[in-house]
Amino acid sequence: MTRRFSLTSARGYADLGRQYREFYAAIGTCRGGGVEGARVYDLRPGTGVGSVTVHELLHGVTLTLYDLTFHDELILDFELAGDYFELEYCVDGLMHLEERATGATVFGANGLSISHSRASAGRLVRSAGQRYRGVSIAARREATGVFFGSLGTAAWEESVEGMPAELRDAHYLGRQAPPELAAAFADLYTCALPARFRALYLESKVMEILARIVAGTESPRGPVRPPMAEYEIERIRKVPELLMENLHEQHTGESLARVLGMTPKRLNEGFKQLYGDTVFHHHRNACLRRASLLLVETDLSIAAVALRSGYSSPSNFCHAFKKRYGRTPRQYRAGRAVAGVREAVS
Repeated sequence: MTRRFSLTSARGYADLGRQYREFYAAIGTCRGGGVEGARVYDLRPGTGVGSVTVHELLHGVTLTLYDLTFHDELILDFELAGDYFELEYCVDGLMHLEERATGATVFGANGLSISHSRASAGRLVRSAGQRYRGVSIAARREATGVFFGSLGTAAWEESVEGMPAELRDAHYLGRQAPPELAAAFADLYTCALPARFRALYLESKVMEILARIVAGTESPRGPVRPPMAEYEIERIRKVPELLMENLHEQHTGESLARVLGMTPKRLNEGFKQLYGDTVFHHHRNACLRRASLLLVETDLSIAAVALRSGYSSPSNFCHAFKKRYGRTPRQYRAGRAVAGVREAVS
């Protein structure tokens, strides 16, 4: 069974917001929504498990946090005008994105999509049983100016919108976020400040994210590499999942290249081009992201979290985790627990 919904901005951004609220109400039950609180839509038992959390920020900017698993396939058709702005970041899981003019992709963990400045139409497909956790920042394009402060929106137009068409399309279909940007999105996703301080914190994080995106386009691009063949892209996109499925197998660049039927050089160059990182540095960060979620969402021992995150040695895991997050796994878990208590009290 497939459930299908549609969204259009043909009647303006305010009307699009109404459609989103009706869509969330159709799949979930709303709670909250006070002046200082977010609206939380808990999925109905017949629809799936999880929730959608919506924060309204300055000038009508909407921050939406997704943690969803649908029982049946869900298709969301969209038709959006050029004045619509959205960033979408995938914390974990995947969904299928198709856009008529740009193409199609499987949008997965640590992927960042930046909407085009032109009108777009297509669909999002969420598969049955596939969990998706993500962050969306959406607004009228003109409203984002408040988050650029003294820098002004010209910086965005010159950097992101000034990219060559092929590179801009790649940013729409989803590029891997660098570690600093991924950490900023993770902070948005896990924020547990008291309600009356939360909006200020979230707005500051949106400003940081936009600044990091603009700054990331300032580095010299160098000569443009020849585009990869479609079959090469498909093979390279298998690497993160392949490594996560075999956490305790000692892969090397050469062994991965053999599995994929590529040369190590082409694999390394292609992976860096697609994900902006080396194969094993990207994999290590993915393992530590998994560990951070296990620490918050389960009562597993530190040793068990280490094992499920690809570390056979708890001491090596603790060292790597502290280097990445600035706290030991035990301190990280305790800090999140305290934040949760404070949120419940507020």
